[in-house]
Amino acid sequence: MSGALLLTGGTGFLGMELIARMLEAEDGPDIYLAVRARDADQARGRVDEILAALYESLPDSVDRLHPVAAELTAPGLAIARRERAELAANVERVIHCAASISFTLPLDEARDINLEGTRRVMELARELPGLERFVHVSTAYVAGRSPTMFTEDDTGGSDFRNTYEQTKLEAELAVAEAHDLPSAIVRPSIVVGETGSGWTSAFNVLYWPLQAFTRGLLATVPADPEGVVDMVPVDHVAEVIERATFAPDASGRFHAVAGERAPSVSELIGEICREMDRPVPSLSEPGTLPSDHPATIFAAYFDVKTRFDDRRARELAGPAPEPFDYLPQILDYARAARWGKRMLSREAARSRAAQTART
Repeated sequence: MSGALLLTGGTGFLGMELIARMLEAEDGPDIYLAVRARDADQARGRVDEILAALYESLPDSVDRLHPVAAELTAPGLAIARRERAELAANVERVIHCAASISFTLPLDEARDINLEGTRRVMELARELPGLERFVHVSTAYVAGRSPTMFTEDDTGGSDFRNTYEQTKLEAELAVAEAHDLPSAIVRPSIVVGETGSGWTSAFNVLYWPLQAFTRGLLATVPADPEGVVDMVPVDHVAEVIERATFAPDASGRFHAVAGERAPSVSELIGEICREMDRPVPSLSEPGTLPSDHPATIFAAYFDVKTRFDDRRARELAGPAPEPFDYLPQILDYARAARWGKRMLSREAARSRAAQTART
């Protein structure tokens, strides 16, 4: 690694993993971290919260992390002139992770964050004379409800489940059309905890049904037994993003996904129930949950027909781990963290996993 980079979305789960990996690399870059804040003091406070979620004791390399007060929905990201000059003098790469991952935002609000926010970051990137790579983190579900294989060459689908999918595709297209930016696009599927420790800072999407299964709360699950659950650990996604950022010739689209290893709904539920010694629930017709049920916004992802090809990502960073090889760690960490009510830092989760392995 060489040259400084600008990272947006560092307060999110994936952004945190990227920060930790780059701080822990001996030749890691300086990281200018754009965080939502009104001034430098508030930005530093937000970065302190990120570090607390990652470490029990701070590494010496933490001085390579530089907070930048920003606002994704403001012109110029509301970055002060002095900070903009510092970015222009030092930054060679941009990783844009920031987005609203809400599935329920009205379309205009989702566009302002996911599409217009991306355009604002692209404008900032154009001010960097030494820019070598602009990496946009999207989602594999820009495929929409495609019933077939979705490849890294496909530009996008239709019939979207929510405004998140639609506006992430719109942002992708804006990046792809910006021929003046040396860009790459990374499309993760459903991101779950770290392979070895199970650590996560975000208990959403897949974690709600996981919790429901492990507690025996669902006797009947509205899901297609042949639906595809493409889950991928955060460390593999971060690896693909790092390679797309620093590999000399990386460009185009990369799927950070399980791909052909993705289990079906029935396979995943069966494996969870075996791990937790729970009876396997019956499956009912998708779309039968009441509209006010807390799982409704996630239920659409248990009725997915799409499989994702990841040939180019595998060439770049190797294949994603086999899901059932790390599922026990995912479940173990979730229980230890009480499904988000008692969070452990990434460092503490790794220490716990190492101690468990020794015993």
